[in-house]
Amino acid sequence: MEHNIFEALQGSLSAEANTRIHSELVLKQLELEPSFSPAVVNVALASEVELPIRQAAVVQLRGYVSRHWSIGSAKYEPGPIPDQQIKCQVRERVFSLLVSEDRKLCTASAAVVASMAKYDWPDEWPQLFSQLVDLLHTNNRDQTHAAMCVFSEWVNSDMSEQHIEQIGILLPELQRIFVSSSGYATSTRAMAIRVFSDCIEIISNMSSAQRAFVDTHAPPILKEWMGPILDMFKQPVVNDGTESNIPLKAECVKAVVKAMEGFPKHMLPYNASILEVLWLELKQLQNLFVHAFVYEGSEHSELATNMLMFCEEDEGNACSIDNYLLGIFEWLAKAVESKSMRKYFVTKSEDDASVVVPTPFLSQLCVSLMSYAQITTEMLEDWADDMDLFVADEDEEGYRFNVRVSVQELVQTLDMAFSQQLSAALGCAARERSEIAKQWRRDQNNNWWLVSEAMLWTIGLVAESIVEQYESGKLGDQFNLGTLFESDVWPLTQSASFPFGQGRAFVFASNFAKALPPNIATSFVAAACNAVADTQLHPAVRLSAVRATSNFCSDLPEDVAKPQQAAFINGLATVIPQLSEDSAHIALDALHAAIQVDQGVAASLEPIISQMAMGVWQKYPGDVLLTSIVIDIVEDMAGNSQASEAFARRALPIIGSAITQSTDGMVTSSGIDLLAGLVKGSSSPMPEGYTDAVFPSLMHVLSTSSDSEVLQSGQSCLKYFVQKDAERIAKWRDNNGVTGLEHIIRFVAVLLSPDASESAALFVGDLVAKIVQKCTSFIGGDILADLIQVVTARLATARTSSFCSSLIPLYAQLFTQHPAEVVDLLNKMNFGSQSGLHIVLSAWFKNYLDVQGYYSRKVSAVALTRLFLLGDPRVNDFVTQGDLVPNAANNGKIVTRSISRVNPDQYTQIPAAAKIVKLLLAEVDMDVESMFARASGAGLNAVVDNVDLGNDDGSDDEDWEDDGDYASQGGPGAVDKYSYLSGLVDTAIDLDEEDDDDDDEDVLADPIYSQDLNEALGSFMRQVVQSNQNGFHERIEPTLTAKEKDILGKMCVN
Repeated sequence: MEHNIFEALQGSLSAEANTRIHSELVLKQLELEPSFSPAVVNVALASEVELPIRQAAVVQLRGYVSRHWSIGSAKYEPGPIPDQQIKCQVRERVFSLLVSEDRKLCTASAAVVASMAKYDWPDEWPQLFSQLVDLLHTNNRDQTHAAMCVFSEWVNSDMSEQHIEQIGILLPELQRIFVSSSGYATSTRAMAIRVFSDCIEIISNMSSAQRAFVDTHAPPILKEWMGPILDMFKQPVVNDGTESNIPLKAECVKAVVKAMEGFPKHMLPYNASILEVLWLELKQLQNLFVHAFVYEGSEHSELATNMLMFCEEDEGNACSIDNYLLGIFEWLAKAVESKSMRKYFVTKSEDDASVVVPTPFLSQLCVSLMSYAQITTEMLEDWADDMDLFVADEDEEGYRFNVRVSVQELVQTLDMAFSQQLSAALGCAARERSEIAKQWRRDQNNNWWLVSEAMLWTIGLVAESIVEQYESGKLGDQFNLGTLFESDVWPLTQSASFPFGQGRAFVFASNFAKALPPNIATSFVAAACNAVADTQLHPAVRLSAVRATSNFCSDLPEDVAKPQQAAFINGLATVIPQLSEDSAHIALDALHAAIQVDQGVAASLEPIISQMAMGVWQKYPGDVLLTSIVIDIVEDMAGNSQASEAFARRALPIIGSAITQSTDGMVTSSGIDLLAGLVKGSSSPMPEGYTDAVFPSLMHVLSTSSDSEVLQSGQSCLKYFVQKDAERIAKWRDNNGVTGLEHIIRFVAVLLSPDASESAALFVGDLVAKIVQKCTSFIGGDILADLIQVVTARLATARTSSFCSSLIPLYAQLFTQHPAEVVDLLNKMNFGSQSGLHIVLSAWFKNYLDVQGYYSRKVSAVALTRLFLLGDPRVNDFVTQGDLVPNAANNGKIVTRSISRVNPDQYTQIPAAAKIVKLLLAEVDMDVESMFARASGAGLNAVVDNVDLGNDDGSDDEDWEDDGDYASQGGPGAVDKYSYLSGLVDTAIDLDEEDDDDDDEDVLADPIYSQDLNEALGSFMRQVVQSNQNGFHERIEPTLTAKEKDILGKMCVN
């Protein structure tokens, strides 16, 4: 066996693909032999075998452990599981490899030990933990390193609160290793801090269930560790000019981030000291960073690079300063969110105590951030090789994380916390950075553009907030947009030698389009449009101009954008064909913005617009992002009365071909989505012949497809057909005389059959609701009743919450219109031992809070109020699940699945009327928790205005993240206990900008849509309480929790 394994491993390392593939297959087959694991570990132990093969043997063993060691493995594959005797032998031999002289072999073996520990410790390998701790006590650096490799993976992946005893033993050992600067390698010490961070996370996870334990043990742990960590931050980057401290510093900053997240209250004594040393680090590293990574050809570049690169942290993996800086910025973001740390960022003005201003620290922090935000030489090289990377990095949510992106996240966190003060600080920082750029221009230092670009980029991150302050008159004189244009924007626009800087000037100007004087706005729009069309310009300039013009079209008045609309659209026609799938979205976004400026101009360019939009979709029909933008364009063009007919003539053949001829379900689904956009955007009723041309083909595809995506898209498309052209659908007949509406109902019946996929029918509830809403005059009451029965029968067998919640709005609409009649109808339906009414109520109560969509949630809430006020005993007598009653046997335990099966939690049983009240109170409470700051006009800035910035006790810092009641500290809304509720539900739900309800004519016409739901719920609750509706005081009030009673009390205040 060992010889066979040796040969297979040798072949698996071959450079010849066929040999390698064959050998890997042989190894897979050998794994099914009971003797495989002892044999492969023997190969790894054989000193006479070449080292690469020994290493491959250990890697193969790790894969074997994940596939065949335990049936509980997530990667388990059928095959024999080793017996305990074999496992014991293998464990002992693998453990012996931890003391191997080869570091790579040792590390690979550590990973195997950690994998085995997941399944075997403590039951089958009880001595493992003590064996590893013993290794930590040896004077052998390599053995200690090996043990740390095991702990690094084991603690992170598999240890939890249940292993607190082991963590208590481990923590002192970790600290001993960390503080021993001469006894252990840097990589070993770094792992000690990393494991400490994992232990901190495990202990902090106990806070909710065992707060007293955490409060007792966290302070002494932090006291032992924070001193050495602070000392490490104070150490130089390089010791004695040879060994870098960057890996240790990077792990230390990760540890304090974890500690601040897990123990915010207990970290209060240390935060000021951490801020001091990290700020000092940022300042000291700033020049080193820019000379090493930003300024090409700098006389200090080589020295700085050598100081900031550590070439062998963990088995050859490079570790640069980036890791450390990312951690510092993350900690600063946590500090911004901490109430006790606000005084370091903002303070009361010396001239006017009612005015809050930025601290000098915040202003200098902005200066530093602008420096770190500069484009590195590596980024420039990447962008020069691949413009798709430039586009991706410029997107708001790019996929590459680096120092510049980390700066972005910190600036945006500062903006959320101290918007006005940040604007002032940025203004001060901009003046300082602008002077540097100006001086460098005079000195002909070509790095000047990097300074200006980074400064404009940083400010552009919060342009929306600054513009809002400008429009509301709250932008202080510290921020001067005119000066920025004069000193930095104009010079960049004229610097063709620096295309990425020139492009930034266009984007920056467009970020502030709403605040630009008309003459400057007009000049920039014309320049940007010319840049888009100029094929001789650098691609970065053209792509930046595309982004800029998109913003101009969206934000500027029509009279400013319209003169350049045609030129811009024509320019896009030269750009789009050159873009790849990864970059086309910015041009499509721009096209969508441009066609909305003036419908007449868009109509005159319809052939070009159609070619661009449909051309991109034909090229990339499977790209979800591109398809979504094309659908938006299709909707707008279909809604343009001057262009809709011509656009439909060009688009329909392309869409129809994709729907009827493609064998790729993804393309078919995408084509149906485009058709839905075309129908949705069209007038109602749709143009003559429209339905006849496309409806039959669509129904044929839907009736023969089993693809979930196709069926989902079909449901949405049919909903729009019914909404726009219900009468024609009802009158249309096929060759057999079957009407279009009958075809749709048959399609619905298939989707709701018991064996049909729930995911495939996810939007059938919307379709049925639209049929009920629009087609009652075309079909008889019996057919509607049968349709409701089919839906109810499927609801009775529904398994997923998402499917149940998609059907509930249908019943909610019915109950809002005819509650008594619907109760009668559902009560007459029988499904085994349950009535239809009980099925609907049970599903509704269980999934009420999962209903999605602004309108659907409002309708669901209103329907419950009407059902309650109906007072029907058939509803009131229905008993359902109430509040959780935790099992006393589980107190103080971490409840695993096995424990929950033995000692399951119980629930109270309450009447339906009580459940309705509890659900409506939960609805209000949920939105209060998430939206309170927005509704009250408070937020962190308002809190700062009304609290003592000198207070550093931080006593409530522990719960800061969950405490939205800023007004309770004296801010606006502190007097009127009910005013803060007003409009909350509406505001919270309306945050979903993609909600289809927003442009559904039928929905907009429903009074419920525009109703102030919170006022309605307040009125409802007061009526219920005052009139003792449904025996509120006797039957309902006793079921309410203290929190529910508190909410109810606030709602009932007159």
